[in-house]
Amino acid sequence: MKSERAKQYLLKVVAPIAPMYPDCPEECDLKLGEAKRAVELAEQETEERMREKAHKIIKEMMEGVFQGNMPQNIADEFIQKLNEE
Repeated sequence: MKSERAKQYLLKVVAPIAPMYPDCPEECDLKLGEAKRAVELAEQETEERMREKAHKIIKEMMEGVFQGNMPQNIADEFIQKLNEE
């Protein structure tokens, strides 16, 4: 999970609930695990949308300067560089 705020929120929410269910602590662990996975999926989806948006913006900006396949190539290379992080 990349978001420290989301992690802290989940811990803040789940920690007080755990003592309410002393007979099944694994239930709280399972719920926390599911919530963490949901956050990770949301983060991944957000990154994908931002990359798509960045690609579109770079391509549109370059179309005013370059012709042919060059704007597409520049946008593709930009996204490739982002993926290398």
